[in-house]
Amino acid sequence: MNINNLWVVMPVYNEEEAITSVCEDWNKALADTKLNYTLCILNDGSKDGTLKILREFESKFPRIKIVDKPNSGHGQSCVLGYQMALENGADWILQIDSDGQCDPQYLPAVIEMAKKDFKAVYGFRKTRDDGMKRYLISRFVTLFTFAATGQWVKDANVPYRLIHESVMKQIAYKVPKDFHLANIYVSVLSNKIAKIKWVDIHFRDRSGGSPSVKTFSFIKHGFKLFHQLKDASNSVAK
Repeated sequence: MNINNLWVVMPVYNEEEAITSVCEDWNKALADTKLNYTLCILNDGSKDGTLKILREFESKFPRIKIVDKPNSGHGQSCVLGYQMALENGADWILQIDSDGQCDPQYLPAVIEMAKKDFKAVYGFRKTRDDGMKRYLISRFVTLFTFAATGQWVKDANVPYRLIHESVMKQIAYKVPKDFHLANIYVSVLSNKIAKIKWVDIHFRDRSGGSPSVKTFSFIKHGFKLFHQLKDASNSVAK
């Protein structure tokens, strides 16, 4: 399956320490693919110097598009990016994070799976540098998601994901505005619609700053999240 118009969605919040190296590494990796791409970076109301750095990159690289928006959280920023990608004719949408943990060295392997007709290709964080606590949380999220939906999504909140527009069109406009962890919602529907193809990746430690999604935030929203996930699973026919 060809990739004609790739949009890369990257939400960012207060990442002035990491964003320069992340933009440089990903812009180079994307250019090396020789694909037609847009790197869409959504500044989610950063309060530090992130936006100034992003504007400098935008002025130098025509394939980088900066969207400055009020703070709505990581997940909802991703959803806005998905919708923008679809509205601009993207046939594939890659979502990554802006903290340096998503290593572009795995991009060719992810793209190769897409070319083999897999319509949802996700990274599986087989190894990671960000600590045992984060690893255990991710494993719990997998079990929690399975209990709520019956969908076994082995890394439900991973930010390294490539999704075909035919799948994304069935998801991007369904995510509730009050859904706290939209990445999980998207994973459940991706798996139900297209059966996710997993590619092993190594997840690096953050380049700086602190996570915008706090480690135990899903516990605070757990009851509501459980029922929203059940609704998500029922919103697409098997």
